[in-house]
Amino acid sequence: MVVRQSERYRQIAEVLVRFGWGTLAGEVGLRARVPGLGSHHRHHEAVPGPVRLRQALEELGPTFIKLGQMLATREDLLPPAYAHELSRLQDGTDPVPAEQIVAVIREELGKDVDELYASFDRTPLATASIGQTHRARLHDGTEVVVKVRKPGIVPEVYADLAILRDLSSVAAKESRLAAELDVTDLVASFDASLRRELDLTVEAQNAQRFAKDLADDPVVRIPAVHPELSSPAVLTEEFAAGIRITDTKALDAAGLDRPALARAASRTVVRMVLIDGFFHADPHPGNMFVREDGGIWLIDFGMVGELSDDARGDILRLVIALGRKDPDAVTRALLRLAPPRGQVDHRVLRGDVSRLMETISGKLAEMSMLDFFSQLTGMLRRHHLQLPAEISTLLRMLVLTESSAIVLDPDFHLGEVVGEVSRTAILEAWSPRALAGHLLGEGERKARLLADLPDRLLGILDDYEARGVEARLHPEDLEPLVERVESTGDRVIAGITMSALLVGIATVLAGTDGRVGKLRDPLMLLAGTATGVLGVGLVAKAGPARSLVRAVRRLAG
Repeated sequence: MVVRQSERYRQIAEVLVRFGWGTLAGEVGLRARVPGLGSHHRHHEAVPGPVRLRQALEELGPTFIKLGQMLATREDLLPPAYAHELSRLQDGTDPVPAEQIVAVIREELGKDVDELYASFDRTPLATASIGQTHRARLHDGTEVVVKVRKPGIVPEVYADLAILRDLSSVAAKESRLAAELDVTDLVASFDASLRRELDLTVEAQNAQRFAKDLADDPVVRIPAVHPELSSPAVLTEEFAAGIRITDTKALDAAGLDRPALARAASRTVVRMVLIDGFFHADPHPGNMFVREDGGIWLIDFGMVGELSDDARGDILRLVIALGRKDPDAVTRALLRLAPPRGQVDHRVLRGDVSRLMETISGKLAEMSMLDFFSQLTGMLRRHHLQLPAEISTLLRMLVLTESSAIVLDPDFHLGEVVGEVSRTAILEAWSPRALAGHLLGEGERKARLLADLPDRLLGILDDYEARGVEARLHPEDLEPLVERVESTGDRVIAGITMSALLVGIATVLAGTDGRVGKLRDPLMLLAGTATGVLGVGLVAKAGPARSLVRAVRRLAG
């Protein structure tokens, strides 16, 4: 049952205050929205902050649990203690009565469950916050799993998402830290991700895409989807029969080579990232089962990640730079992957990168992903470098992959597999086929540009004949440059700079009818602009002098 929005605001505010987060309630605007909100916080003294935050999110329900799980992946934003505690959030809930599940199937698929399936187990196989799954059998004897979205969950989640968007907007205005972290964008990304997770047709499409990408994989298999028995609220797919990877005794009894299985499955997951650019974002042990033939079932495709070609290239460059122990290249790769939220002292950042590389020197392949990423994201956080959502999702996925593989082989190190697959990915990226595809894409883009070029040139000539070209010069635009030269003692360079800029400016003005006028001589404008650019290039080295601005004002006036 969805409560009224005003009542939901009050519930959220009261839970935050009760768990000692009254200040947070104020910063996101809840105190203004909820008159008479108290300050009682019985948990404040006795329980650590990270635990209180997890408890508050658990009490607030599915949307906030999902929010906490997302924040658990953002060690570039949160202190490690908070990220670790939020990673403990579980979205398991009490099961929905079978009558309600059967009613959803009837409404979605248009027939009674007994007509659609030869048998349907009313006892749920698993229950989560958004849906629950049931065993069933098709009329042809195929064993399947039916995942059903819980009734009423969509309006409940949508209402909470609207509140989160509102609170993030207030926080960005009221809190400097929230603005720096770009919480509005963070919430918008979470909003889009959770909406996709609610639509089971998206999960079906993800499963079908993985099945296509991994059709030739010797180890990992994806359950087949039955589209005729699926909808936005119902997903029917092949039952993944097998042994849980956590049941090591059963695996050993079956005579399976656990270390080989761990390495092969991890290699497939890393290939998803570096070669396919589309990966399972939640490969925890509960989503993997070992088949009788020694292969692995991978299930549950509600959470996925996708990387652009540029992002995959940046990741490969980072891996190569780490392998070459090149701090400058590592720094450049990090700045591409994690754009700064403000000013960055590149010298200090490079120093921190060098120290990080000294710490991991000679043991990167043997380090756990958790330890390496903890050090890396801690450094990014200190320098206000913020990872895009898809890269944070990737880091979490790699940690989960390694932890699942360690269940099979305690001596497993994912770093070795990443290095191995990276070499393959580099060779594929530079293969003739890949280069031909890249050139074809560039050729198509340039062909479109050339096709438009005549029309664009005609438009420029029409504008020139009608109005000429306006040369606008504002001396105050040069003021910020003045500060740079006053900190240098290189008068010779400053003199050259002033000369080049003055000649360029004078030439531009001589080619027009006044400070803002029509162009008399395009070549003079071109020459003046080129000379001015030379001056600006020198400004970057030495800067102008205060007298330059005064001279420009006299010329322009």
